[in-house]
Amino acid sequence: MAGPLDPIVVPDATSDATMVVASPTIVPDLWRQYLDGAHAAYSARGVDDALDYDAISDGSSTTLFCAVLDTAGGIVGGLRVQGPYTLPHQSHAVTEWDGQPGQSELIRAIGARLAGGLIEVKSAFVDPTSSDAAAAAGFLARTPLIVMAATGTRHMLATAADYVLARWESGGGRVDTDIPYTPYPDERYRTQAMFWDRDLLARHAKPSVWRTMCTEFRQISHTFDAGSVDVA
Repeated sequence: MAGPLDPIVVPDATSDATMVVASPTIVPDLWRQYLDGAHAAYSARGVDDALDYDAISDGSSTTLFCAVLDTAGGIVGGLRVQGPYTLPHQSHAVTEWDGQPGQSELIRAIGARLAGGLIEVKSAFVDPTSSDAAAAAGFLARTPLIVMAATGTRHMLATAADYVLARWESGGGRVDTDIPYTPYPDERYRTQAMFWDRDLLARHAKPSVWRTMCTEFRQISHTFDAGSVDVA
């Protein structure tokens, strides 16, 4: 049985794309391509500082990453995962709320989930010039089941601006409305904290999305300990 950081290739159940889930150290060339794609996407929006490229580029802060590949093998989207955390202040989200109302609420929300295992998704992007952009965005929204199982965690955190929240919600994420938004990375954005609970994904995800998540999960679930995830 492969370890959770070994490469896992996930076929997209809705398109011809595939997703590689792996540790940066195992597939360094793919990691570099992912970073280049993320940097291009963030720079196009004028928020490349939020990527923190220099700090993350060596891969040491990334437990695993997901790269969506088109039929030609090019990366059309991806995200990376930090954690599991043992302390709330390990989360990058805490720094995103520096000086803003809601930081204490965010810290409490993170702390309440640590015992069950908590990871954080960062640096998500989709190549807007790709004809497969919509499919890639949908594929990334279906990753929570896989990455939580791969890391042995129950909870996942992401911070996202308004325009991507609906897509993330389709895969089971829920905004914590007790945490006021933060204008991060700048005043153009209303960034909110979203959490996923592996035990509640079947209830929270859009039914059609959950069915597809389960189909994709079953294809690769033998590669790691899926725990108590029920995808029957």
